Amino acid sequence: MYTYWPCEFTDLDKDAAWARGVESVKRLGHVAQELGIDYCLEVVNRFETNILNTTEEGVRYCKDVDCKSVKLLLDTFHMNIEEDDLPGAILTAGDYLGHLHVGEGNRKLPGQGHLPWKEIGNALNQIGFDKAVVMEPFVTMGGQVGKDIKVWRDLSGGADEKEMDAQIRQSLAFLKNAFKGE
Repeated sequence: MYTYWPCEFTDLDKDAAWARGVESVKRLGHVAQELGIDYCLEVVNRFETNILNTTEEGVRYCKDVDCKSVKLLLDTFHMNIEEDDLPGAILTAGDYLGHLHVGEGNRKLPGQGHLPWKEIGNALNQIGFDKAVVMEPFVTMGGQVGKDIKVWRDLSGGADEKEMDAQIRQSLAFLKNAFKGE
């Protein structure tokens, strides 16, 4: 919504693309504000865009837009690639964090990788985050999204639908426990 995806990296004039994006998002952000909704911009890794790759860039972009309804969507998969400190990035986002996607750095369900979920939960609690958290694992091949995000092998371990449902329930329980804030 602030640039195009998938990015072909043909226009690497980041300053010009940033300025065009800020101008457009500012107009759309005010429409969103009139409708009482948040307009969340996803911060993604360098392999998918050259505009917003870190939370720090995202906050700076939101400040340039200067519209209360314009927020950030952080995604732990992308953060794992670009951020030195995931909980620190969440603290940097603060009130600008409007939505969170969760998944491991290997695209699997939370709890099936190495990310510091308890520390992520503590950071969310510190900023008083009370908005949506959406799991966004990609564990099977196929379809346009699978091609776009480069899922070239079965990451589910051959799980059938019933097994995947059980894994999702386990992951949800894992996240709820990690995000308790204890």
